Amino acid sequence: MIPTMREKRRYIHFRFECRQKLSESEAKDEVYNAILSFLGEFGFSKANPRLVEFRDNSGILLCSNHEAQKVKAALALVGKVKGEDGCIRVLKVSGMMSKLQK
Repeated sequence: MIPTMREKRRYIHFRFECRQKLSESEAKDEVYNAILSFLGEFGFSKANPRLVEFRDNSGILLCSNHEAQKVKAALALVGKVKGEDGCIRVLKVSGMMSKLQK
């Protein structure tokens, strides 16, 4: 596939603001459920989110360039994490993962 035909992606750096420490699988479930409930199944498939990295309640999510704003909105609307008060704070969005890891 030639590079101009490839879909552009964005990396979203986020952090869980809650009392409990989450495992990677729990974080993945919380993030995917938030996106699925806000965008629906069709929007979820267009956004094509993928949790790339997660540690210490902070992670990096990979998604489609065109749907990045919608994914950020879905994460911002989270009000409960594992049934308790908490939120997901979006820290930074970038096209390169190395820019987020600084």
